[in-house]
This record gives sequence, C-alpha cells and structure tokens, in this order.
Amino acid sequence: MITLVLLSFILIAGYVYAMIKKGKKIPYSISATYYALTHKFWFGLCMIGSSFLLLPPAFEASTENNRFLIFLAVIGMIVLGVSPNFKVEDKIPHIVGSCIALIFSQIWVGCNSWYWLLMWAGFIAYMAISMKKHWTGNFISDFIKRKPMFWIEVISLLTVYLTCIV
Repeated sequence: MITLVLLSFILIAGYVYAMIKKGKKIPYSISATYYALTHKFWFGLCMIGSSFLLLPPAFEASTENNRFLIFLAVIGMIVLGVSPNFKVEDKIPHIVGSCIALIFSQIWVGCNSWYWLLMWAGFIAYMAISMKKHWTGNFISDFIKRKPMFWIEVISLLTVYLTCIV
C-alpha cells in the first residue's frame, strides 16, 4: 500500500512542482494552475489520479467507523478534477468539491492521526509573521498576497499523506 501512497504523492507533488516551475512563482491555489495549462486535461488527471491511488491505502489507515470520511474527501477531489474552471458562472461544483475535500479530509486526519493537525499552527504562525513583516495597513490585501489558499491546500494534502504513511 505504501507504493500507492508514494505514487499518489509523486503525481500531485510533481504536478504542483511543474506548475510552480512553469509560472516561476507559487500560484494563488493549486486550482488556479488550471488556467496556466496548455493541455487542460492534466489538471483533472492529476486530481482524479492522485485521489484514486490514495483511496485504498487511506481506507487501510482508517478505522471502520471513519472510512466514509476519506471516501467523501476523495469524492471532493474528483469533483475538483472534473470541474476545474472556477472562474465561470458555474463555479459551484468546484467550490463544493473543494470544501468537501478539505473538511472531510481534515476530520479524517483528526480521527486517525490528530497530531498532524498541528501543522495548521505552523500555517497560522507563517501567516502572522509574514503579514507583520510585509504589513501595508490593508489586512485583506496583505493576507491574499501570502497566497493562503495554496498553503491551505498543501497542508491539507500533507496531513492526509502523512496519516496514510504513519
């Protein structure tokens, strides 16, 4: 099962790395990388592929009572993969999919390896320190410049992968 976790991680991490390299900066979110792609199918392939590869080991890492949580999180990732275009009128599926993936994945992590949720304290510390260092007087602007959605997505993915590995 560790092979599936590693393949899933390599797929999503490779995609994110390639998009950072292509854009020469950290994107506002992983989903925003969709708009930089020449071949748009890569986004869906990476989201859906990494989800399917992760599902069996995540089921194995779960207790019988909380397997449904990781299943719902994977469904959220699949919805993201099939509805990547969040800048159009029909952005509701993308938003719902991202919320489902984030919420249920983190509840699942909390049920199986709660200590990985402490990574969120690092995110809060990073945001506070970085905003203080680059303070312009506009909270919302300074917050958005730190690209919080990207870091939220990265932390949520890392907590899931670490839970599966440990």
